[in-house]
Amino acid sequence: MSATAESRPLRLVAGTVQRRWRLGALLGLLIGLALAAYSLIVLGPGAELSQMVPVLRAAKAIQAGNTITTDELTTALIRTQDPSVLASLLRDSDRSRIIGQVAAMDVPAGDLIPAGVVASQTTSGMVKAELPIRIMPVDLAPGDHVLMLVSAAAPNGASVDIVYMQDVRVLQVGQGSAELWIPTKLFPQVVWYADHGGIVLATMRPGDIQQPIPAGGAAG
Repeated sequence: MSATAESRPLRLVAGTVQRRWRLGALLGLLIGLALAAYSLIVLGPGAELSQMVPVLRAAKAIQAGNTITTDELTTALIRTQDPSVLASLLRDSDRSRIIGQVAAMDVPAGDLIPAGVVASQTTSGMVKAELPIRIMPVDLAPGDHVLMLVSAAAPNGASVDIVYMQDVRVLQVGQGSAELWIPTKLFPQVVWYADHGGIVLATMRPGDIQQPIPAGGAAG
């Protein structure tokens, strides 16, 4: 048998493999075109974009204990169908809810912002109180935490300054007034202090409570 006769079956096999390969490639192309047509006709041309979920990302580093500001937040688009992933992140719709709140954790610049970034604060047994303030920091802002200094009577009858409350959260700041979270049971006494000597506020780091704080000197 000649070499040409021996190589003829090999050429036939190679030709069959090539035809099958071309047929498989053609079928793959047809399936891809059919899926693309289905996506455009049934799901619509925006189907790819509609699967993207807008979440919050840190435009700047967010530091624990600081008030979250508008310029620290930006938006990123992610694609996920896992509910647990979305539940662990803040959506863009949460932006207004966390601005002015105190960060409970550090978030590096560029990172997606976790759902637990805001310090949790129970409001059970609390009231919002708009109170006149005698002295407060000029840069006092919603979300700040303050200690409350009031004038009280000393045993000898003199008036002394004492720290009555610490870690009080500021809700709003007005002209000579502030809206604060006050425990309901302490509210009547706070109002009394506001009417007798006034209230002084000083900013403090959230949770940085100091005990005991000595009273100030006699005021007269």
